[in-house]
Formats: sequence, structure tokens, C-alpha cells
Amino acid sequence: MDYSKRDVLERGSATIVNCLPEIGRETAVAEIFEGLTAYPKRISSKYFYDKKGSGLFERITVLKEYYLSRTEKTILQDVPLCAITDCADVDIVELGSGDHSKITLLLDKIPEECLPGIRYFPVDISRPALEASIVELSSLFTGLEIHGIVADYIHQMHLVTGKRKKLYCFLGSTIGNLQRDEAMAFVSGISATMLPGDGFLIGFDRIKDVSVLEKAYNDAEGLTARFNRNILNVVNRLIETDFDCEDFEHRAFYNQEDRRIEMHLIASKDMRVNTPLVQDDIVIQKGEMIHTENSHKFDEGDIALFAEHAGLSIAMTFSDEKEWFSLVHLRKT
Repeated sequence: MDYSKRDVLERGSATIVNCLPEIGRETAVAEIFEGLTAYPKRISSKYFYDKKGSGLFERITVLKEYYLSRTEKTILQDVPLCAITDCADVDIVELGSGDHSKITLLLDKIPEECLPGIRYFPVDISRPALEASIVELSSLFTGLEIHGIVADYIHQMHLVTGKRKKLYCFLGSTIGNLQRDEAMAFVSGISATMLPGDGFLIGFDRIKDVSVLEKAYNDAEGLTARFNRNILNVVNRLIETDFDCEDFEHRAFYNQEDRRIEMHLIASKDMRVNTPLVQDDIVIQKGEMIHTENSHKFDEGDIALFAEHAGLSIAMTFSDEKEWFSLVHLRKT
């Protein structure tokens, strides 16, 4: 991969490459403005993760109500990494890396003498989160070669190239944030970059009791509400709007028909939001909702369909005792 024309930052033995300019600020502005002038209104969940948003999410992951991270980490502790990859001369590509605590559980399983043959590529849209993660991982795994990539991995799947064996990791049930057709296309897109023998480890949150699901996104401490409202601060910086987060209420509920948790922001009053980047104001009425996130839930049939559609085989599935969460290892044959 040629990094010569990109924003490259070296930090000791690690590098960070900013590939977001390939997409461009104009594209982000157009996407956000289109969503805020649509009906119903929407903001992509990828804009949650500025420095403050990433910090809030890390606090959410340790809440009692938020079973997802806790359950997935329990599974990761028991995953036999050497049964997934030979732990030698392999590129581990983590899509949406952010918090490094999960990948650390996998990297801990690599014998120290094998670390010099491993290259780790964390890919995330949030540069502050990526930099913080790389600094800590560099101190934990001194022999590990790290190449951080700041990118929108949904639209920049071509970034990690070469013929070395690869293990893609898409943890945290982030796949649930995509529409089902988008998720299918995404897995197929990654599959198209894989060579025979490459693996793809994906986290799937399973369908379960609605009360468990809704509590996970409506915590008693109100952290998820703060996290949800903070997306407006990110939008303010990106498209120079003047949203006041306190003018919106957090709402999260399970949509039974579409089998997903939905998160919304509800306007507490009529408002006109200004931005110098476009001519017209953004008009929002009291009670109007801005859709900020989906979190789809999956069953075995869904997972099998993902594999079949992408031309991948299900090599192994790892789940907790309650089968609340599954890590699925897909393989290119």
C-alpha cells in the first residue's frame, strides 16, 4: 500500500495513516445534511465516536445493564486463537477498533516469540481513539508491528492489501449497526479481499428477551443518553451547526418487526438549526425524532445466510452458556 500521499504519523514502532481525506469533508457534510433534511431524520452512528463519545462508550461497556461487551469478552477469553490462525506471519485487521480491550484478549494468546511475525492493523474513524489505543498496545506488546488506519472502513475496504495471510476481526456486534442489506454487502466486500485460508471473526448479538435488550440501551446512570446526545456535538463540529444537546431527549426501544434496537433523539421544542455551509436552515419540529442507531439482533439462520451470501464457510462458532452472544469464525476456502 502506498502511503506517500497520505497523512502519516509515526509513534515509535507504530504508524498511523489518515485515509479519511480520500472520502473528503464534502462527502461527510453532504451525508449529514441529507440525513437531517430527510423524513424521518437520521444521523449515521459512525459519527458517535469523537474523543468524548469514545470515552462515554467505554464507560457504558462496564455497566451492569450492558451485557454485550462483558459477554463477548468472556467468550474471547476462551477462543483458541491458534485454531483460527497459525499465529505466525499473519496480518490481524480489526475493523472499528476503538477500545483495545477485546483485541488484547486475542493478542495475549500469541506466543511472545511469534509476535515479530504479526502485523496488527486497527482501523477506526476516530483518530483520538485510535491513537490512544495504539499507545497502550505498543507498551503491552513491545514486539508487535502496528499500522493504524484512520478510515471509514465501510467504504474503504481496500486499505489493507498484500498476499500475507489475514484474520479480519469485526467485534462488538458492530455489524448490527448496519441495515441488513448493507451488512450483507459489507461481509461480501470483505470476502472479496480475502484469499483462500483467510479468516473473518465477527461478533453477533443474538435475539433474546426484550427487557434485557431495552435495559442495555436505557441504563439507570444515563450514560447511553449522554452518548446519544453527544452525536450532535460531533455534527456541530463537522458541519458548523448550532445544535444544543439539551434540546433533545434520548429514546431507545426494541423494534420487534425488524428485530433491532433503535436509538433516537426527540426534539423537546421547535427549532431552526443554522449552518454556513448550506443556504437553508434545518427545520425540526417539537416531538420529531432523529434516528441515530440501529442494533440488529441475529439468530442462527441469519448467520448462515451471511456466510452463504459472502461465499464463506462457517468454521467455528463460540457462544456463552445463555447463547446471548456469538463469535463466528468464517473462512475463505
